[in-house]
Amino acid sequence: MDQILRQSIQTNNFYYFLIVMVLTTISQLSTMMVIVFGNISGKELLVAASVIGPTIIGAFGIIRLLTNFMVLIKDMDEKISKTNYGKELQNIPFHILRFVFSGIFVIVAIIQLVTIYS
Repeated sequence: MDQILRQSIQTNNFYYFLIVMVLTTISQLSTMMVIVFGNISGKELLVAASVIGPTIIGAFGIIRLLTNFMVLIKDMDEKISKTNYGKELQNIPFHILRFVFSGIFVIVAIIQLVTIYS
């Protein structure tokens, strides 16, 4: 793969990762504010749907984007993989991080659902 194209894809993928993280976090924080400060009696199912939807989209988005990072790193040519930059990228445990980040979103969603129904 052309290295300029690869770098562009990698940069865009990183920005998409940040966008998914920020939007899912804002969604979960705003939902938590509604749960804590709002009167949700009788509207529990609606609030639960607003918890589950963004969580699923965010978790799968994070898994997909970090999988893209893994593919880009495997596609690295010999010249770049021997540099310090290439070595450091290859040492990042994306296969673990994708489940850690998505797991955090799922745990927060579970906490929110427990809070709604308690």
